[in-house]
Amino acid sequence: QRKKLERALAKAGSEFKDLQSLAASKEMLETLLSDIDLAKLELSDKVGNFAGMMHGGAIMTLADTAGSTCAFLNLPPNTVTTTTDSNTRFLRPISIGVAIATARPLRVGRTSIVVEVEIHDQDGRLVAKTSMAQAVISTA
Repeated sequence: QRKKLERALAKAGSEFKDLQSLAASKEMLETLLSDIDLAKLELSDKVGNFAGMMHGGAIMTLADTAGSTCAFLNLPPNTVTTTTDSNTRFLRPISIGVAIATARPLRVGRTSIVVEVEIHDQDGRLVAKTSMAQAVISTA
């Protein structure tokens, strides 16, 4: 995963003209890709629902962030990606702590990338599972 991060940072460097943008993109990628987890979200009033659980929309946003980052790291040169569809199954609520997202590509093709994202709570229990497709779009 470290090599993928290095390739992504090199690609980001070629796409950003000023050092401030490059530094921000590197910081964002390093935060998203710390260890094996692609993204984390802490339960707070901002992402909680009326029952004190993490809102499903926040979990879906976390999954989309992790899945999009995974697809980005698997893009061929001179391409970008966008989510074309996403399906999330909620398996248990998060009432305390952190949601942790991990993503892996199921298929990397010429025109699309299919990604599977798992969201776990801080105790390692599976909270949600997302399957998504990402379009591969040429920029050349």
